[in-house]
Amino acid sequence: MSTCPTADGNTAIDSFHQFAGVKWLREKPLSKFEDVQWLLIQKAEEEKLIQVTIKLPEEYLNKLIDQFNEYYISDSVSRSAQLWNEQRKLILHDAIFRFLLPSMEKEARGVLASKARNWLLMEYGKALWNKVSVGPYQQKENDLGSDDEAAPRVMACCWGPGKPQTTFVMLDSSGEVLDVLYTGSLTFRSQNVNDQQRKKNDQERVLKFMTDHQPHVVVLGAVNLSCTRLKEDIYEVSILVSMSMLVLMKWFVGLIAIPALFEFLYHFILFA
Repeated sequence: MSTCPTADGNTAIDSFHQFAGVKWLREKPLSKFEDVQWLLIQKAEEEKLIQVTIKLPEEYLNKLIDQFNEYYISDSVSRSAQLWNEQRKLILHDAIFRFLLPSMEKEARGVLASKARNWLLMEYGKALWNKVSVGPYQQKENDLGSDDEAAPRVMACCWGPGKPQTTFVMLDSSGEVLDVLYTGSLTFRSQNVNDQQRKKNDQERVLKFMTDHQPHVVVLGAVNLSCTRLKEDIYEVSILVSMSMLVLMKWFVGLIAIPALFEFLYHFILFA
């Protein structure tokens, strides 16, 4: 396989471009494609940034033509046999270059795409396993009071724009839900008196929720930049809890990739 840039590709693809590694390839054997490089080539070709050429090496092509000639070209030396041989050669040429080689190229493209996708799925699987195979949070010995159990109490929080609301979930050491709190006004930034009052009410509800359950760990799902301000709002409440209950809480920001994948698979299985 060989690639070269189009006029647009020559301008767009610089050394930092995602297609820089596939801008120029020279007769790379198809058997050497082992990762996702073909998917990059395919995408660059679709965007008309590179041209792709897949062909048999010259020595193999000549060998294939010789084999065809051996089977289909007559050994007779008569005039009519020579004329028929000329026709046979034209037919063989069409069969090889118009039908056989294009079919082989199509098959090769399909095999490369399937191989690259399988490789990518395996890499995603490894990355996902590295995330989900992590053990639960463990408290350090110096974090445990005389009355504390070894299994930590975890409060998870997921930001919501209003519909759905920002949600707080209290979890036990096995990840089972113990309690849920919905707050629709906690993230308000409006200076409106009514909005400020609703926000204050939600803050008081969160304070009671945290006081009742006394979590050791607070995990905030990192959805977007709004979570930074949400963390500040919750942190203000957690300071009050820590002061009143003498509970030292640890903070973590969690990626939402795993729960998002779980939700996708759940709906996929449910509605498939």
